[in-house]
Amino acid sequence: MYKVLLIGNPNVGKTTLFNKLTYSCEHTGNFHGVTVEDKHKIVKFENKDYDFVDLPGIYSLNCFSFEEEVSRKQILKGDSINLVIADANSLRRNLYLCLQLSEMGQTYKLLINNYDYFVKHGNSLDLKSLNNYFNTAQIIDAKKQKLTKEILTVSKTIVKTPYLQTFLDKLVNKYKLTKQQVLLAFNGENVGLTQQQSDEIKAILPEVVKARYDYIDKILSKCISYNKNFVYGKSKADKLLLNPIIMFVGFLAFFFISIYLIFFLIGPAVSQVLVWLTNFVLINPIMNFLYANVGNVWLIEFFNGGVFNSLTTVLSFLPQVCLLFAFLTILEDSGLISRMAYVFDDFLSIFGLNGKAVYIMLMGLGCNTMSAMASRNMDEKNLKIKTSILNPYISCMARLPIFVLVASALFGAKSYFIVVGLYLLGIAVALILGVILNKTILKNKSRGLLLEFPPLKNIDIKHVGSMIKLNAVDFVKRVFTIILMVGIIVWLLSHTQFNFSYTDDITESILFFFAGKLCFVFAPIGLNNAGILCALIVGILAKELILSIFTISNGVASTSALALTLTASTSLINFTYASAISFLIFALLYSPCISTLAVIKKEAGRFWMWFSLISQLVIAYIISFIVYTALTQGFWLALASVVAISLIVSAIIFMAKKIQHKKCWGCSKCKK
Repeated sequence: MYKVLLIGNPNVGKTTLFNKLTYSCEHTGNFHGVTVEDKHKIVKFENKDYDFVDLPGIYSLNCFSFEEEVSRKQILKGDSINLVIADANSLRRNLYLCLQLSEMGQTYKLLINNYDYFVKHGNSLDLKSLNNYFNTAQIIDAKKQKLTKEILTVSKTIVKTPYLQTFLDKLVNKYKLTKQQVLLAFNGENVGLTQQQSDEIKAILPEVVKARYDYIDKILSKCISYNKNFVYGKSKADKLLLNPIIMFVGFLAFFFISIYLIFFLIGPAVSQVLVWLTNFVLINPIMNFLYANVGNVWLIEFFNGGVFNSLTTVLSFLPQVCLLFAFLTILEDSGLISRMAYVFDDFLSIFGLNGKAVYIMLMGLGCNTMSAMASRNMDEKNLKIKTSILNPYISCMARLPIFVLVASALFGAKSYFIVVGLYLLGIAVALILGVILNKTILKNKSRGLLLEFPPLKNIDIKHVGSMIKLNAVDFVKRVFTIILMVGIIVWLLSHTQFNFSYTDDITESILFFFAGKLCFVFAPIGLNNAGILCALIVGILAKELILSIFTISNGVASTSALALTLTASTSLINFTYASAISFLIFALLYSPCISTLAVIKKEAGRFWMWFSLISQLVIAYIISFIVYTALTQGFWLALASVVAISLIVSAIIFMAKKIQHKKCWGCSKCKK
């Protein structure tokens, strides 16, 4: 089998080409870092198997981020056909990587994308002259390119490195090194070098970088004719879009309108139709068959409450997921995400983040797990950790049905403002915690923003549709599998007594027994209800299951019927206005789901996973307590609680900072 690597800078069209060559539908976007890990697809071509690998964007073999390191390791294995995709509008930057590959003796094919945009703006490229230096260059259109023998034909581009000769001669003669050792060191491979030699090579790397770019400029001066007024990515609309006030107001308007359309206007209507169709076509016929032919009550209720209830829970908010990703795709494809990141960078730096966090937080609206994974884009370690542990405060799709149902049941027409307020609260808590972390245990070590700034583009409806399909399929595969499995386990625990006999009364179940033991802990925030605690406990596994527990506890078959029971004092789970607000805040801020915690552990480490879990539980409890106290006991008692809690939190932060720096308070060991 032949391995084919798709290599190149971020946002040059690698994933688009990958999708076209392999008939795939991977996520593409007009923003740096959409691809954060390599993707594989095996294709048979001319009776041979080719393993195509879409690598994350890489600017240089001297890596500065996680995704670049992933790509670098694959490239330097040297066992692949390398396809280097470059953007015709950014050849100067893209060819830097080509020079490095040539210096390392790698074979590759240079594929130049976006040539139509380049020519449209009055520029021209002499491909024949360029191939005097890169003899494998070919112009392509990544959206239309077919798999051909020519594409897979690579050759070794011999670069004599005249631009490096001075540095090579100096280091070879001074340290008796080989030319290959020095070239490897210039590209991040310090093989057989002493610390002194490595330090000196590192010190002259800025001069090496300048020499490479000077050589690229010399090549391009013979190959390219530029329109003197051409600036790639620049648009007349940027005069408005890059205005901070206009961008901020526009973002808020887009945010509020999209929430209304997704969760209150279009989404619920489509959800009702989808659930009705599922019941009519699938669930009702199966249940009628079971009622008619199966006498075992346990088995009938297992399918009805355990399997089908989980199915309808997923399907009920699938339309919202699709609509949300449609909005995100529009933001990405249009080029607005990059402009938002640029405009909000200074503002987010106040909170210890940078502009890239805008994209990651927007991803969090769909799935916190995916956005935690995207945090690996951050160029600096502390910034990556902060972003990954702050993103779960942004409400994901799984929480929204809970917010909408409880808010609608208790607050009626005001529910829209409740839901929007919860979103804003999550963002506010994330930003405030970001300031605290940045001032204490996770200070930024550097300040900078490396960002692609693509041109504004028209929305490709076909691409938006393909992204909706991709994310819907991924959501159903990933979420439904988890929910079905966990939903069945939860159903068993909520319908099984300690003697392992079946019960249709959840108050007699194993799950209810253990939840009841925790009621006293949650009494101060108005949630001293074992049914609610059952739901919150299960919600740590998957937030989608909270409503399932609500329906089981209140003995209803659908979420629409559930809404009518939440205000009835005779229901097992019921709310007052104060307890409903407290519950919504706690559900917003408490522990992320298991899959998100697993990603945080992978990206940031075990310590920060536990920090995320415990800190979210504590913060959720504190804010719920303050709000519930204010609503039930009055403002002044709530204010006193805020002061007391602030002192406690300050003490905890002080101790965490000491632990982080491995210091104690004056012991003889530290003094030494």
